[in-house]
Amino acid sequence: MQRKLSNSAAIQTFNFHRSLLEDSARTNAYRAAIEDVVREGDVVADIGCGTGILAMFACRAGARRVYAIEEEAVIEIARELAHANGFDDRITFIAGSSLNAALPERVDVVVTETMGNNGLDEQIAGTIAHARDAFLKEGGTIIPRALEMIAAPVERSSFHERWPSSYGLDFSPVREHVVNLFHPLAIARSELLATPATMARVDAPAARGSAAWTITRDAMLSGIAVWFRAELTPSIAIANEPESELRCWKQSFFPIAAPRAVRAGEVVRAELQTFDGIEWVWRVDEETRTTLKGWPISV
Repeated sequence: MQRKLSNSAAIQTFNFHRSLLEDSARTNAYRAAIEDVVREGDVVADIGCGTGILAMFACRAGARRVYAIEEEAVIEIARELAHANGFDDRITFIAGSSLNAALPERVDVVVTETMGNNGLDEQIAGTIAHARDAFLKEGGTIIPRALEMIAAPVERSSFHERWPSSYGLDFSPVREHVVNLFHPLAIARSELLATPATMARVDAPAARGSAAWTITRDAMLSGIAVWFRAELTPSIAIANEPESELRCWKQSFFPIAAPRAVRAGEVVRAELQTFDGIEWVWRVDEETRTTLKGWPISV
């Protein structure tokens, strides 16, 4: 029998999922949403089930059957936890991507917590679009029911200090790749240069949005920070804005090539576009960056 994960990978997996469970704001919000939506006898699909905690919440809320779909090795831990908690007779685990899964029946509720730092970077929009067509009954419910990207210009000059020339060698070519990638950073409120604005409300895998901000203080503009607000139910929402109580998410930092001076009262404009949550293009005033240039293409 072969282990699915190396020792170091297993530790990383346990630490990651422990951090999710320890984020009580995140977990309790989803628990409350599931308790609001799931009714006795419902059938539920939990996409990206991880340790299976949302599937178990659905069982406690009265679900007759939960299809828990997970493509990572943690699904084996989820099976153990379902058994330990007495839910293995109602949870059917499906190993693999939901995009390739076939369920034996339509479901009343689809629940997924596959938001990345900016909302879309774990491809939640495509996941939900597929699940709506492939799994959900007419009139069924999806958690989350709505998602938007929120952003603000930021001052993070230290970011651009990476990749100096050293050891008598020139590492400067790396910098061009780095500034064409978005980065998970914990942004402080004090780094924001304007009042945050909604860039896009997302209802499809491809998303595009724009915003304009009036700068509130003289500073060095380094790029824009992007985060999400997810409406789980009409009365329950979560958002990972800077210094949020949600601890398992940071924000996504979309840099410009080099910091530039901005003054209070100046207007900064930005556009943001993704095709699938993986590849992105962003424009800050007249400068355009794209993840298509973030890593050399293999031939």
